[in-house]
Amino acid sequence: MIAAGAVICGMSGAAPAHDDLAYTFAECAGRFSAEMEHAWLMNDPGASDIAADRSSFVMLTSATMAPNDGRSILSHRIDVKLAHAALLQQATFGTTPARARSAQKVAQRHIATCRTLLLGS
Repeated sequence: MIAAGAVICGMSGAAPAHDDLAYTFAECAGRFSAEMEHAWLMNDPGASDIAADRSSFVMLTSATMAPNDGRSILSHRIDVKLAHAALLQQATFGTTPARARSAQKVAQRHIATCRTLLLGS
């Protein structure tokens, strides 16, 4: 899949510290990494589709980042992955139904936002 990266105004819910396209793609790579691991954990048959989206964002991140930004972008990607994994854990295993539903909605909204960046999604 190819990104519709020509015009991106930012992502709803994305960390505002960076406006750079590479950081936006890294956020999505992190989110899809968490989604992929969660899908594996839950034995979700859609895990391979999630992995394909993750791979697309990893490639887009690499293609758009400045040569000296690798460490910073990877750190950002990992931070976003951990935050998204926490949402998925709360949504799936949380003991407070309202918090679980809220976490699920936030996680879904973030993933939907990322998917809008990929053509064909």
